[in-house]
Amino acid sequence: MSKEKETSILQKTELFERIPIPKAVMKMAVPTVLSSLVMVIYNLADTYFVGMLNNSIENAAVTLAAPVLLAFNAVINLFGVGGSSLMSRYLGQKKYAEVKKAPL
Repeated sequence: MSKEKETSILQKTELFERIPIPKAVMKMAVPTVLSSLVMVIYNLADTYFVGMLNNSIENAAVTLAAPVLLAFNAVINLFGVGGSSLMSRYLGQKKYAEVKKAPL
């Protein structure tokens, strides 16, 4: 393995091996929380602008679509959490080739 490739692998595994656990958890959790927050703000903006049309049917449609969008977001986050768990187990076992094959 070349020196550059080893350096690249060490930089990528730093989060799992050297950074303190609370800091690593925050670094991994913030994108998930922000994703959910963006979805909620997106739904609020939709509800606001559709509500300006003064049509209760259209407003109800936006309100009913919000849980569907949040469910999609939850499924996406589920795969992200599962994939990162698989990757962290492979990194702990020093199976770097398997990490690249992990589904994300």
